[in-house]
Amino acid sequence: MTNSYFDFLCNLVGRKYEYSRLLAQLHGVEFYSLVPNDDNRGADGEQLRNDYIDEVGPTGAPSLPCRGNCTDEGTCDMPPGGCSVLEMLIGVANRLEFELLGGRYERPAREWFWILIDNLGLHWCDDVAYSDRETSKEVDSKIKDLLERQYDTDGEGGLFPLRHAQRDQRRVEIWYQMSAWVIENYPI
Repeated sequence: MTNSYFDFLCNLVGRKYEYSRLLAQLHGVEFYSLVPNDDNRGADGEQLRNDYIDEVGPTGAPSLPCRGNCTDEGTCDMPPGGCSVLEMLIGVANRLEFELLGGRYERPAREWFWILIDNLGLHWCDDVAYSDRETSKEVDSKIKDLLERQYDTDGEGGLFPLRHAQRDQRRVEIWYQMSAWVIENYPI
């Protein structure tokens, strides 16, 4: 992805100068789903690419080798590759913002994003922490746990830890994990 697209993503979540290394690491890993319908969260993340194109216009986006939606010249304005973990997290944060819109727990997506980072146990990974070589390895481990569903059955270590999980959260799609977490933590 281009630096301007990464800057666009960082502007959506804020705190770029405090967490630039964590954000870059999250953006460097492709999201994949092991549970049916979690690919929808990847699609939410990929939607950010369209938002970026809408913001900068087709001439402002870099011309990249085509991976679909090509022009006659065989170039494409969409960044190549699948959804990154960063894009997926921003997409989920956007869903949280929308789902709680108008209620007493309404927050902007950027706040939800940092709550998700906290839920993953990555809140301490600011740029100062990256001076320790082990930080990058620990972040990789937490990302792998998220993608491979290697967190606790109650969701601890994942995006949506529950106090009273009804099902093994490792087998529940992200959307339903989010719904249960919202009901448990932000009741109407």
